[in-house]
Amino acid sequence: MTTTWKIAQLKRVPDTGLVTQVTYIMNFELEGETDRKVGSVTLTGDANDPNFIPYENLTEEGVVAWVQAELGASEIGTIETEFQTRLQERLDKKNNPESLTGLPWGDKFAKFQ
Repeated sequence: MTTTWKIAQLKRVPDTGLVTQVTYIMNFELEGETDRKVGSVTLTGDANDPNFIPYENLTEEGVVAWVQAELGASEIGTIETEFQTRLQERLDKKNNPESLTGLPWGDKFAKFQ
């Protein structure tokens, strides 16, 4: 399964640009089946911190790293396992359908008369 991260939105303090909330999207793909999780994390910080990054200098990769650090490896693993199971169930149903429809004769695309 492939997981890709996107940042959908940032909430910040107007005066300082300090980011206080991040809305993220985790996109999942498994053998052509896709799904996604949208979530948010609350961040704490200090605009006076020497490591503070001004809002206009933020990158998506850097903010994704903040989100991943806030969620932690265990939570990310739990989310990925949940979505891998969900996608695998879809694939299993697609590859092993409980029933099929159709006719054993004639043009499959013939219009009703």
